[in-house]
Amino acid sequence: MIRTDLLCPDLLQALRNSGWYPQRQVIVDPWVDSLRQEGYVPNAQAMEILGTVGGLAIEPVNRAGPNFSNDEPFNLDPIAAGAGQRGLAAEIEEALGGRYFPVGEWLSYSSVFVEAGGRIVAAGLGWIWEMGDTLESALELAVCADRPLVCLHSDPGLDPWPR
Repeated sequence: MIRTDLLCPDLLQALRNSGWYPQRQVIVDPWVDSLRQEGYVPNAQAMEILGTVGGLAIEPVNRAGPNFSNDEPFNLDPIAAGAGQRGLAAEIEEALGGRYFPVGEWLSYSSVFVEAGGRIVAAGLGWIWEMGDTLESALELAVCADRPLVCLHSDPGLDPWPR
């Protein structure tokens, strides 16, 4: 369940515009069953996120910054994020530790994963970015660009972006 008391009004409106409402509950079994076949192990955090906001595409409310350009929706589609991406999840797990499960896509079609402890990261194009340690903080970043994007890891030969 989303803690609405932790959300700014713009984010709450963006969630509503995407089709979210309090007590929204989505059946996640088809997504989870499909991703299990690729070697993912679901965790309680992923089940909670997908059950609450799975299937939504939340449009950004702050597209131009000042923290970063954010002109793509946060698409909470775990199949788009995780199908054929188990190797990417393994790279994240090696770099950061933990077990990650896909929950969506974000900037430049980066895959968004959640770790069993709640950490949410986006990964793609050789970088891993911090999104937050709760769904609410990840939504604030993805939709409101409320803080600078932090690069946690970059592949060999790639400089961290942003610095």
